[in-house]
Amino acid sequence: MSAERPTAAEPAIEVSDVCFAYGGQEVLHNVSFRIARNALVAVVGPNGGGKTTLLKLLLGELEPRYGTIRVLGGAPAATRVRIGYVPQTVPFDPRFPVSVREAVLMGRVAKSRFGHYGPPDHTAARDALARVGLADFERRSFAELSGGERQRVLIAQALAGGSELLLLDEPVANVDPEHTSRLYELFKALTSDVTVMMVSHNLSVVTGHATHVLCVNRMAGLHAIGEVASSTFTEAFGGSLTTIRHDADCHVMDPSAALDAPHHGCGGGADSRATDRTD
Repeated sequence: MSAERPTAAEPAIEVSDVCFAYGGQEVLHNVSFRIARNALVAVVGPNGGGKTTLLKLLLGELEPRYGTIRVLGGAPAATRVRIGYVPQTVPFDPRFPVSVREAVLMGRVAKSRFGHYGPPDHTAARDALARVGLADFERRSFAELSGGERQRVLIAQALAGGSELLLLDEPVANVDPEHTSRLYELFKALTSDVTVMMVSHNLSVVTGHATHVLCVNRMAGLHAIGEVASSTFTEAFGGSLTTIRHDADCHVMDPSAALDAPHHGCGGGADSRATDRTD
């Protein structure tokens, strides 16, 4: 049974007292936060800090050892069909002749009958392509697109399926600066009716585009969630976010020490270092 759709006042994401460990090595420690609907959230933190693990928990691919997670008003597994996920890279064979329209229609598989796409599916695909600025790309080969254009197609695929929440894992990692700027503007525009959460290493995303920020750091878990109300990182957070600093290269550093004791006995202490290789 699918979960009921959340009311306007209900958060898009609610994580309460969550711990997660791979084996005996804790990656997320006592994490709690709420994400309002229509927010543009940047998830920042060092490599191996647990960012991708957090996305997998929100998708229902992983389950917390302790604590609870609600996404769009229900358990992640129950609301998965309403969540769009765009990974950092999508492996594909460039020799496989798939068009942009066909790629976007794949987002309608759960709504189509026996793999047959009807008029509503094609309309949804066209509308999604128009929304990401690729209305004239329907017949283009997916393999011939640039990195930024491919990302737009994958976002259109998620939108065509009716996603209310978009989870983006390093969406501009392999994109040139011009397309990067366009993608950030797109993410901002999408929040008119979709909640967007994106993983990033670059603090310029936080200060220049995101409305809120989550800092995830291995073992230390989530240190803060704040609203970005200023163009500068220091003013926005008042120096309270000690797990990251805004250096000359505008990247997330890792100056914080791990917590000395595990939460709920979930994994090792300060000497244990979980390696989340997908982060």
